[in-house]
Amino acid sequence: MGPNQADIVRVSVREFGSPVADVTLDPNRNAELVVEVEAGSAVFGMGAHWRIGLHVRDLDGGTIPFALTPTATLAGHMKAPGDPWDHPAKTFRYTIEKAELALHEGHLCRVHAYLLVGTGPANYDATFVESEPFLILP
Repeated sequence: MGPNQADIVRVSVREFGSPVADVTLDPNRNAELVVEVEAGSAVFGMGAHWRIGLHVRDLDGGTIPFALTPTATLAGHMKAPGDPWDHPAKTFRYTIEKAELALHEGHLCRVHAYLLVGTGPANYDATFVESEPFLILP
């Protein structure tokens, strides 16, 4: 990665609290959606504007709701006091509640993620990543 770039390195899912990604999720336990991002030294040092968006798709139809606080996107100003993106390499974690997983038992799913980075909301560069497909166990 160059100093003027920022990317989503990986997006994955896992059992809540587990240290490794998993392609099968138990619908009786909460799951985590994990987004790993990196920013080059120049982008991070200037405190670039950023926004992450995530969509969990049920490949058998529909979407799986999850809490991306406080809105459907997470946004900020890198390196600013109190900003969630406080280091050049950062991992964001979001919970998918077991009650939501239970509604999709036996379904294949995939996460689609985007990262917007720029000098302001009207001047973003975009990167996109999708997770490996994963199964919510029947």
